[in-house]
Amino acid sequence: MDPAIENKSLLTPVLIIPGFMSSALTIEKSPHKAWEGKRIWMNITQLGFQSLRVGGALRENEKIRASQQDNSNQASSIASHELHQQYMKEMECKSRWVRHMCLQDDMKSEKDGIEVRPIPGCAGVDYLSAGALTESLTYVFGPVLELLKSKGYKEGINLDAAPYDWRLPPDMLQKRDKYFTNTMEKITHLYRQSNETPVIILCHSMGCKTSHYLFNFVRHHLGENDGQKWLDKNIHM
Repeated sequence: MDPAIENKSLLTPVLIIPGFMSSALTIEKSPHKAWEGKRIWMNITQLGFQSLRVGGALRENEKIRASQQDNSNQASSIASHELHQQYMKEMECKSRWVRHMCLQDDMKSEKDGIEVRPIPGCAGVDYLSAGALTESLTYVFGPVLELLKSKGYKEGINLDAAPYDWRLPPDMLQKRDKYFTNTMEKITHLYRQSNETPVIILCHSMGCKTSHYLFNFVRHHLGENDGQKWLDKNIHM
């Protein structure tokens, strides 16, 4: 059966556009192959916050090592060395995280050999760090999505999201990721799957600016008159 026919409740379709730092990012390409396919924003482990108590102990151990040139207690020295090795691994992990997240000096291009992209769909805007202990601390639209779904909304039929790489300026979102043309396609899909019902754009913070840029892009992309007709037809005003 056509999904549009199943949408008998005629729920007004919703497209979510999140705010600054509110789209989850994943690593698609990396010099460190073990990092490929992993979420980088956010990743509590890579940031080194998985155990604040241990992190504090590691830093305290480094202070002690710096102040003591000679340690005659062999057992204490071995323990200190093991903590030092753990500290160095943590620092290397954080350094790699920064290298993956940072752009080049032009603030548009990624570092050589690195490709970081937004996680598509609602999964990219629900929680920045999924998990029983972290969801309550890093929720974005998670509770909203749960509420909408409890009311009968279905992802891909009358509910979707358009995450984006919030590190980039709008022109690069289109040039690199075709973000605005892809978002237009998402809106058209929701419109058609929802019995030609105009789509509500649910945005937050910088997502409102991104939405405004999207509307102007449509007018530029299709022409002022045709672009406005597309907006009037597909967007719930």
